[in-house]
Amino acid sequence: MELNKIISPVLSIARYSTRKILFNRRWILSLIIAVLVGSIMGYAATLVDEPLDSGATLLDVLILSFIMPIIAMIYGSSLIRNEIEDRSITQVIIAPLDRRIAYFGYYISLAFALSIIMVLINLIGWLAFYAQRGMDGDSLAILASMCLVSIMGSLAYSALFLASGVFLKKPVYFGLFYAFIWESFIGSIPGAISHFTVRHFVRSVAAGWVNYGSIGTYDGSPVSVSIAVLVGITVAFLVLGAIVFDKSEYP
Repeated sequence: MELNKIISPVLSIARYSTRKILFNRRWILSLIIAVLVGSIMGYAATLVDEPLDSGATLLDVLILSFIMPIIAMIYGSSLIRNEIEDRSITQVIIAPLDRRIAYFGYYISLAFALSIIMVLINLIGWLAFYAQRGMDGDSLAILASMCLVSIMGSLAYSALFLASGVFLKKPVYFGLFYAFIWESFIGSIPGAISHFTVRHFVRSVAAGWVNYGSIGTYDGSPVSVSIAVLVGITVAFLVLGAIVFDKSEYP
């Protein structure tokens, strides 16, 4: 009975926030990105000679390396911060529910919505490319691996950017720095410094599961280590975010 008193409010927050994320006007941006990915991959399919290698490379470059952190930043950094600024967070704060549990509800909604968005973008890109070049078992394996890795990345990025919304008053600046400078620029520099990015471990997992294209030759960390690091990042930022959310004073 006590467990039900916790689960029910968490699911209510998760459902509300999921609808808010998926049906916010930002869905237009996700749609534009999905169409762009489909257009690029559809056009590329007419030019390449090795469809398995080229398709995997495009999914890696467009989605894992670039789009996923940006979409996570757009949705995650503003989810709680916007409610704080428009004071709709008051309904959560005054509710007879531990704030840390409420924070977990926000995380569930963000991770779930982001995972759906990333899987759909992967699917659209994959269909645009392989519908022209042949959908066989190998190409389906690439899609399945990329979708699973995207979900794992969504869990980690969601924890990171959701926490930034309670750590910082202007999390968008941190998000822009992290997504465009740290992940894209620092993460592309050869050497150990690139290992200090979420993208490195996401791509390392993909490299262990996909044997084609640029991702298949990526010299990353072992898959088991990468999964452990991604789980650690997720748990660490989820716990830290919940603690800060619980201790902070909001108007």
